[in-house]
Amino acid sequence: MAKQSLGEQLNRVVDAVVAPPHRVPPRTPAKLAALGQVAVALRGLPREEFRSRLKSELQRSTKMATKPAAVPQSQPAQTATIYICVDDAAAAIDFYKRAFGAEEVMRLVGPGTKVGHAEIRIGNSMIMLSDEFPEYGTQSPRTLGGSPARIHLHVDEVDGFAARALASGATLVRPIANQFYGERAGVVADPFGFQWHLSQHIEDVTMAEIQRRFEAMASHGEQPPAKAAAESATFIREGFHTVTPYVIAKDAARMIDFMKAVFGAEEMFRDVGSAGGVHAELRIGDSMMMIGGGAEGLAWKGQSEPMSFHVYVADADAAYQRAISAGAVSLLAPVDMPYGGGERNARVKDSSGNHWYIGSSKGGSFQPKGANTVQPYLHPLRAEPMINFLKQGLGAAEIQRVTSPDGVIRHASVRIGDSVIEMGEARDVYQPLPGMFYLYVPDSVALYRRAIAAGATSLSAPEDMPYGDRVGQVKDVFGYTWCLATHLAPPRK
Repeated sequence: MAKQSLGEQLNRVVDAVVAPPHRVPPRTPAKLAALGQVAVALRGLPREEFRSRLKSELQRSTKMATKPAAVPQSQPAQTATIYICVDDAAAAIDFYKRAFGAEEVMRLVGPGTKVGHAEIRIGNSMIMLSDEFPEYGTQSPRTLGGSPARIHLHVDEVDGFAARALASGATLVRPIANQFYGERAGVVADPFGFQWHLSQHIEDVTMAEIQRRFEAMASHGEQPPAKAAAESATFIREGFHTVTPYVIAKDAARMIDFMKAVFGAEEMFRDVGSAGGVHAELRIGDSMMMIGGGAEGLAWKGQSEPMSFHVYVADADAAYQRAISAGAVSLLAPVDMPYGGGERNARVKDSSGNHWYIGSSKGGSFQPKGANTVQPYLHPLRAEPMINFLKQGLGAAEIQRVTSPDGVIRHASVRIGDSVIEMGEARDVYQPLPGMFYLYVPDSVALYRRAIAAGATSLSAPEDMPYGDRVGQVKDVFGYTWCLATHLAPPRK
């Protein structure tokens, strides 16, 4: 009989182990005896429960392996995503980060420096946005004069969220309050023309109970939130912008005549105020200006408080000549300037000490897009703290800044509501001219408190005036007076 190989001898040992009576054959080569003993120790493994569990897991793994691998998605998980157009998308993204805690997901720049497409995430929702592209029919609320679309944000703690938004530059449209439908909610407006409904769930309410509460409110003459929000848009008097300069002139009548002769101002209202002086309202282009002060035969004997204005006209050279003929002093003869895409600009000082920067844009219109006919121009000693106060105290959004190599802010502009305020740090003949501004806001009481918290001094607490506005007055540390107003009544006839 041929001698068995070592492998064949090992197979014989294993067969003996697994067959009854499960023992290593007595005549086993010494070199295989140890392996035989190991086989005896392992012959009962694996146990039945282990084999069952292993089989189950292997079957589940096999099923999962047959599924297609997940493909990374560039689109948000939600089915519908709002897409908004803003004037200055880069600034809007920065604002939404500060105000709403947004996370920038992506940004495509172009053509030029415009944002062609961007995506931000607020909570678990995506919002897409871009700059204006009028050539493709994409226009922002600033261009269109408002937007019918409003954005709803559901948050965990609405009061703190709203406070953060207001501190970042949003303005209050409807205060945060408990609502009949089980939410604590309010409305803020961003600096780019959109309103955001901020809401926090506070109680579970059935549809039947919501309907009952709604009808109870109506029977007691209360306004449902939707109606109240719609009517809140009337907080600005008809024909006015958010910011209206209020100029004090020792001879108000003369100043009114000057504005009519030079800028074709239309006198809308004139009366004698409670202090015994003139109160007048004039329209120049799309802007209103308030004039107060003295006139012959009136009791008011105060002094002029001159201001500076950037006013856009069809022909800067012609308006400059009219100003000189009306008694103004030349500060700068008409000259072409490089800023704003090109502007013809002249500067004069009227008899009341007001500075007028007379400009004609070289674009498609003499008045640049987004600019009002009359824009206040400030000359603070330092622009940085002035800008910070306008942001923190009045909800302004910075839209432009030009700084010289030595750190001097030569020109800056901020937007409050639908108005722009320009400024450049004081130099040469352009020194601070603290003046007064009438500022229309949705809630004058809230903004009054905010301005005080930002460092302004109270001149008068908000109160309802007989002419239909609720007005509070503050003075900032730079000497400017702000009349914070919410319009309550129909326009004066």
